[in-house]
Amino acid sequence: MRGMIRALLFLIILAAVSLIGFLLLHRGPRESDVWAAITGLLAVITAIIAAFPALRVVELQEDSLRPRPTPYFDVSSRYSLLQLRVKNIGPSVAYDMRLRWKSRPSDHMGNAITALDEIPVLLPGESVSTLVGISVETVRKYATLRFEGEIEFRDENRKRMRQYFVCTTQEHGKRLVYDEELPKTLYELQKIPGQLERIKEALSTAAEGGGERGA
Repeated sequence: MRGMIRALLFLIILAAVSLIGFLLLHRGPRESDVWAAITGLLAVITAIIAAFPALRVVELQEDSLRPRPTPYFDVSSRYSLLQLRVKNIGPSVAYDMRLRWKSRPSDHMGNAITALDEIPVLLPGESVSTLVGISVETVRKYATLRFEGEIEFRDENRKRMRQYFVCTTQEHGKRLVYDEELPKTLYELQKIPGQLERIKEALSTAAEGGGERGA
């Protein structure tokens, strides 16, 4: 649509310039009505040229409001897990998303990852993910791999859009995965209920054994 508008404006400019040349060649520069017509055509050309910056501002405003569903490899949200995540980083809702890969990544079992190929809707800031594998092992596996593709989606006006994307773990190869110890701490805290249950079972067993000896 944007290309059509720009092409139409260029055609109007070209037609105006051609008409000016036609008037000068066939009517001559001495006719007063010729110069009146040329003045009007030059005003049209000037107005169109002045409209291009305003058109660009409108395009930038539209871009800032559009949804932006973005696939990427997530290594930090879950401790020791690598996920493929699609997150809408734009300010509006994205609908009917479809991922099309040039080369498709596979999970730790060697199966092609297809769980996120179709996503009905993502609110602003919302995301969905699927497991790829243990982060350290998979990051090493994908250290030199680059996965490209295109995601198609619709905005709130049902306008169909396309967006190119790249998924890679290369940026994690030589830096810390986590900026703090909180993910590991939370992971270790999840083990406490199981440890408490084992302690409870051991105490119950010990109590039963003591009761039997007393009898």
